[in-house]
Amino acid sequence: MYGRYGSIGGVIVLLIALGVGFGNAYMKKGRVGEEYRKEVHALIAKRCEGYKDNMEYIDWLVDSSHDEAFGKNYQVHYSPGSRYRASRDESTFDVDAYAEQLFEGMIAKARDDKAENIAKAIEKMKKELEDEAEKEEAAEAATAATMKPPGRK
Repeated sequence: MYGRYGSIGGVIVLLIALGVGFGNAYMKKGRVGEEYRKEVHALIAKRCEGYKDNMEYIDWLVDSSHDEAFGKNYQVHYSPGSRYRASRDESTFDVDAYAEQLFEGMIAKARDDKAENIAKAIEKMKKELEDEAEKEEAAEAATAATMKPPGRK
């Protein structure tokens, strides 16, 4: 009934749907990246010694290191849907690797610029954050070990 034009129309619709799906997945990456950038800026502003005196430089360190670290650790995986299954965004993000690369990039750039005081302040903040994370993990592990299994008295 539709002949050759019906199948071509179906292919065009499929290509448009795939383009929209991939575009949405990459737009999501941009939104997520901006959320993490804002969170890091807030964390640095709150916790980094000397931030108020070197605000512009430290913000530049965050922005320049964030782009590279986020790009390496956020992987876009888009599975197009079919007639019986919806499309899925199966993107992944390695937060630990991102944080490590972000701080290492900031420290390296500060050292390259001979801003040793800022590099030391960032290293100190990084160490404090790592210590806090370890304490939280230990507390969670201790809580999980003392919890009783459900249904037991």
